[in-house]
Amino acid sequence: ALLFSSQASANTLNSLKDKRYEIEQKKTELNQEIKEKENNIQSNQTKQEKILDQILALNKEIVSTETDIADLRADINETNTEINAMEKDIKELEEKIANREALLNDRLRAVQVSGGSISYIDVLLGANSFLDFIDRLSAVNTLMEADRSIMNEQAKDKVAKEKKENELEDKLTLLEKDRVELIALKANLDSQKADKTTLIDELEEE
Repeated sequence: ALLFSSQASANTLNSLKDKRYEIEQKKTELNQEIKEKENNIQSNQTKQEKILDQILALNKEIVSTETDIADLRADINETNTEINAMEKDIKELEEKIANREALLNDRLRAVQVSGGSISYIDVLLGANSFLDFIDRLSAVNTLMEADRSIMNEQAKDKVAKEKKENELEDKLTLLEKDRVELIALKANLDSQKADKTTLIDELEEE
C-alpha cells in the first residue's frame, strides 16, 4: 500500500510538472504573440502616420494647384478683356482709314472728271486780280494743309493699326498658352485628388 501510495504521488507530481511545462510553453507562446502583435501595431501606426503625412502633403499641393488655377483664370479673363478692347480699337482705326481713303478717292475722281489737269498752280494762275490771287492763295493753302493733315493722320493711323494688330497677336498667343497651361493644371488637380482618395481608402483600411 505504501509502495502504491508512493507511486501514485510520483505520478501526480509528474502530471503536475507536465501541466506546469505546458502552461509555461503556452505563456511563452502567448508572450511571443503579444510581442508580435505589438510590433504589428507599431508598424501599422507608423504606416498610418506615413500615409497621413502623404495626405497632408497632397492637401497642400491641391490648395497650391487650385490657387494657380484661380490666378490663371483671372489672367485669362483679363487677357480676354484686353483682346476685346484691342479688337474694338482696330475696328475704329479701320473705319477711320476707310473713310479717309474714300475722301481721297473722291478728290482724285473730281480731278479726273475735270480733265486731270487742274493743279494748285493752275488755280493761282487763273486769278483775275491781285485780290483774287490772294483769295485763291489762301484757299490753296487751306486745301494743301487739309490734304497734308489727312495724309499725316492716315499714315499715323495705319502705323497705330499695325501696332495694335501685333499686340493683339501677342495677346492671342499668350491666351492660348494660358489655356493649355490651365488644361494641364486641371489634369494635375484631378490626379492629385485621385491620389488623395486612394490614400484615404488605404488609411481607412489600415
